[in-house]
Amino acid sequence: MQDNKISFKERLSFGLAGLGQNMVYNYTTAYIMVFYTDVVKLLPVAVGTLMLVARIFDAVNDPIMGLIIDKTRTKKGKLIPYLRVIPVPMAVFTLLVFFVPDMSYTLRLVYAYVSFILWDLMYTVSDVPYWGLSVAISSDPNERLKLVSLARILCNVGLAISIVIPPLMISYFGGGSFAYFITAVAMALTGSLLFSLVGFYAKERTTLGEQETAPLSVLLKNKPLLLLQTSRFLQAFRMVIATAGLYFAKYNMNDEAAFSILGGLLIAAMILAMLVTPFLKKIFSKKQLYNYSLILGFVSHFLMFILGFENMIVNYILLFVSGLSLGLNDVITYTLVGDCVDYCEYQTGIRTEGLSFSLHTFTTKLQSAFGLFWIGIILTQVGFVENVVQSKDALNGIFSLISLYPAVASLLAIIPMFWFKFTEADHKMMLDKMNQK
Repeated sequence: MQDNKISFKERLSFGLAGLGQNMVYNYTTAYIMVFYTDVVKLLPVAVGTLMLVARIFDAVNDPIMGLIIDKTRTKKGKLIPYLRVIPVPMAVFTLLVFFVPDMSYTLRLVYAYVSFILWDLMYTVSDVPYWGLSVAISSDPNERLKLVSLARILCNVGLAISIVIPPLMISYFGGGSFAYFITAVAMALTGSLLFSLVGFYAKERTTLGEQETAPLSVLLKNKPLLLLQTSRFLQAFRMVIATAGLYFAKYNMNDEAAFSILGGLLIAAMILAMLVTPFLKKIFSKKQLYNYSLILGFVSHFLMFILGFENMIVNYILLFVSGLSLGLNDVITYTLVGDCVDYCEYQTGIRTEGLSFSLHTFTTKLQSAFGLFWIGIILTQVGFVENVVQSKDALNGIFSLISLYPAVASLLAIIPMFWFKFTEADHKMMLDKMNQK
């Protein structure tokens, strides 16, 4: 009889690893565009293009990483070995991203491409096995939900740290290249140390050492997973609200440190939503909660756009509501991916934690790529010039990045879910049949 119970130490180490990883990842993705445009002096459209090219590279390395994981056979499993070795490279490449030497414009741009793409590769090697472990650690859906709920809460504590602390540190150290680098040191070293915990305290339970290796074509048979990831990709403009918020705080509010307040409200709401998600799950289905979160996101961002950015009290309230929608959507998404792994095993006889979560990671990066690319396009079109007072058109353009475009993205993301027919009753039936074999 398989032991599906997850110990408290495992649950805590898994959650703290997510906290650490999010400190590293979100500091880099949220601040990199402002760092490149305002400190390194790269053109916004060039930075947006860099983000897009880096994610195209991910179209190759994410599924390759998933395949490598699913072929791995060790006494510790197929996921744990990667989680043990990746923390040090994760920290090193994060520091390299925020250490751009004083060179010509062309060389600075080349350095940015190389360092960011290598950093992105390190994130792939950490993220795919980490979230794959959320499925391999237990086959009990309730245990997984409790694990993921705590992990997403702690992940967002990490997100909160990476949003609230850096503006204060950057402002304290003068806002230049050294300020961003020393902040990167704090985020990278602390975050990588926390991430290292999961490799030593967690255990794989559901991975079968001799099972067939999953080919990429298996993903094409997993219709629920493809629909879910399509929906997530369409949320791209919601997923870069932190970067857009930095520009909004610096130029619309004339106070870069005010992003600590904006980000703090957003993260507090996300954590609150994650705390109540297990209770809401007793009333609504996962699909219902997923769609309700998108509707709530549309309403909050669209009202923000209609009412304008002059009344900040109203915007604070609406940002809090949008944070509730993001937090609810976040937990449900990760549990649905885990269900889709079971769906694939039932349909094909092959478990695909690595491959399925490599697709999930790939979608996350595509969201960021197209979102940041769009920010670069919009800033260029509205006449943005770094480190000066912006025109009215530029201010309205920046505001649209945290209001209009996230609202549209929320509506678009609902469309693929009309074809998502994989119910929780279906999932239970599949698990029962597989457990009888």
